[in-house]
Amino acid sequence: MDEPILQSPAENAQLVDLGVVLGQTQAFGLIAGRCSAAQAAALQRLRQDKMYLRCAPHWDEFCREYLHMSRAETDRIIRLWEEFGAGYFEVAQLTRISAQTYRAIAPSVKEGAIHFNGETIELNAENSRKVAAAVAGLRHGLAKGPKPISERLAELDKRCQAFIAEISEIASAELGSEHRVLLGSLVSRTRSALDRLAGAGLD
Repeated sequence: MDEPILQSPAENAQLVDLGVVLGQTQAFGLIAGRCSAAQAAALQRLRQDKMYLRCAPHWDEFCREYLHMSRAETDRIIRLWEEFGAGYFEVAQLTRISAQTYRAIAPSVKEGAIHFNGETIELNAENSRKVAAAVAGLRHGLAKGPKPISERLAELDKRCQAFIAEISEIASAELGSEHRVLLGSLVSRTRSALDRLAGAGLD
């Protein structure tokens, strides 16, 4: 009688992960960018870690047979995840948006919210209409052309103040040697860049 083949805990964990991912994709359906950020991340992991080899010898076959999508569509979703991270999928869950449009408005999407006209709108189902209106407003603003220099300088001043405040806060924390070196490098590179601007007559 053949002895059963015992798998290692790591192999068993991979099989469980694979089952969870497949369950998610089949339960919710990954269609036209309407998948969640978690599903997109799971697809990337399936391909990157070659977990699909447990089920099929080739990625395109796995996409067809187990994800019920073409390889091109699956790879498109993975590219969106790799370029934009969770933000794109959080917005796309609430309103139709192309990669090109999101790329243009991405600076306004931060930490699970979209920022528009001084308002911070959380990316959740309750705010779907507000999110759609904000995306439309941002697109309209882009269509009108660049902001006036005075407005851009005012916004830049706010970002610089926030940047300095965050560096000060981090510097006052108890940092390990590695993090202190990284922070010192950041400050040094910033100072060098500002010195170059000053040398160009912007002092």
